Amino acid sequence: MRLTQRLDAARKRIGKALHLDELTGAGSAAGANLEWVIVYRTAQGFCCVYHGNPVDFTDMLDAQIWAEETNVLTYFIGL
Repeated sequence: MRLTQRLDAARKRIGKALHLDELTGAGSAAGANLEWVIVYRTAQGFCCVYHGNPVDFTDMLDAQIWAEETNVLTYFIGL
C-alpha cells in the first residue's frame, strides 16, 4: 500500500515538474481530460499503478494497447 501511495505521489510531482497538464491541452480539448500514468521498466517487463492497483505488462506494446483501451496517457521511465 505504501508503494502505491509513493508511486501516485511521484506521478503527481513529475506531472507538475514537466507541466504534463499543459501538454495535453495543447493538442486538443479532449486530451486535457486524460489522466497521466507512469509506466516503469521491471525485470520481467513493465508495470504501472492505476487507481491504486498494480498493472503488469510483458512488453511495451501491451502497455500502449492498455493505455489506448483505458484512455490514459503514458509516461515511460527507466527505459
